[in-house]
Amino acid sequence: MSAFVLKLIALASMVTDHTAALLVPLGPLYIWMRSFGRMAFLIYAFLLSEGFRHTRSAPRYARRLFLIGALSQIPYAFTLNAGFQWIPERFAHLNIFFTLGCGVLLLLFLQSDRLGLSRKGRRWGLVPLALIPAALGQFGVWELSYILAGLLATAALGLFLRDRLPFDAGAVVDWALKTGGAIALYQLLHNWSERLLHIGLEFDYSFWALLFFALLWPCRGRRSRAGAMLAIVLIFYPPWYGLEEFSFALLAALAVILYNGRRGIDDRRLFYWAYPVHLTVLWGLGTLLN
Repeated sequence: MSAFVLKLIALASMVTDHTAALLVPLGPLYIWMRSFGRMAFLIYAFLLSEGFRHTRSAPRYARRLFLIGALSQIPYAFTLNAGFQWIPERFAHLNIFFTLGCGVLLLLFLQSDRLGLSRKGRRWGLVPLALIPAALGQFGVWELSYILAGLLATAALGLFLRDRLPFDAGAVVDWALKTGGAIALYQLLHNWSERLLHIGLEFDYSFWALLFFALLWPCRGRRSRAGAMLAIVLIFYPPWYGLEEFSFALLAALAVILYNGRRGIDDRRLFYWAYPVHLTVLWGLGTLLN
């Protein structure tokens, strides 16, 4: 299955999801259409990691995504964000292209030179351990704190046991600290904007998206892709939350596993511009119907 076929599946899933959200009344059809829409972001997250590896310029890649995101924000604000009564809130919640753009920035960070803590001795293992209480105190005791604590504990374990582990513990430590730092920075920006401006700045899928990008980044083969995608599905769409969403998320994971590494037909303009265009069309249809 080529990247082009994966993009078509993700595009069909996204348009179906947004159509149901904006035009279809509550009922069985609505539930199945929204559940089918759970495939889109999982596939787009994987395609972003693949596109990052093959792009000639990651900064230009990020700029393109942010540009499309900026152009899409107006129709996004009056369709999927229409539930916010205060107009500034509609623009504070950013669309999926901002999520993807921030994903490229995260991958650039993960690709950069190692932090170097693993060369300083095992005492550095105390640093991430000491940060765990701070993370719990700053962000509460819900999912975000557990993720940050898990990443910091992984880094601390790698620093303490780096000479005894059969794999490159330094790479694991670097990955865990950078991922945890990026997620914490995102949440701090959200908290600060909420306190200062009374509007919490955030993008689609929140800090979960950064975790997903980070999990997919080390994957080079089909087996590692399968493991990462299964972890993502179980984290975000566990079966006890809804079998419909879980089933379609598993189908997205299967599609990613079947990816053959080929690009297929190259028509980036179609997939870039489909997002703002379909939101604008749905905006017009919703206005006419209402």
